[in-house]
Amino acid sequence: MNKIILFIGLLAFSFSSAQTTALRNGEFEGRSCSFYGIEPYVGVTIIKIKNGKIIKVTFQIIDTTKNEYFDQNYSTHFPTQPVYQEQCKADWKGVLNYPVQLLKKQDLKSVDALTGATWSHNLFVSSTAIALKKAKVKTENN
Repeated sequence: MNKIILFIGLLAFSFSSAQTTALRNGEFEGRSCSFYGIEPYVGVTIIKIKNGKIIKVTFQIIDTTKNEYFDQNYSTHFPTQPVYQEQCKADWKGVLNYPVQLLKKQDLKSVDALTGATWSHNLFVSSTAIALKKAKVKTENN
């Protein structure tokens, strides 16, 4: 019986260890349009890693056509479209929220989308995944 418990414990430990990815110290940037390739928006995430932990996250969305950042005033570009104005406001909340969630949870898969802010979530996840891939410790297997 003790051998079975020990085996299950070791199996659980090895599985959880396999899910952990070591990160190098430094700052790493990711840029992505996610799957919005025809839109002029790019998500940009910069993560700072220290002792294998994410200690700082910045996230911005850039409108490459207007050469400006998506911010709390971006909805003014849609003065006659209240639906787009509300969408911009919701996505701005996401831009502010997603880096905070990542710092707290230390796991990109655990960053939940806010209601109405799926667009900014998709841009955050795709650009952050690129930054994290750059930060990943290189091993013989990857």
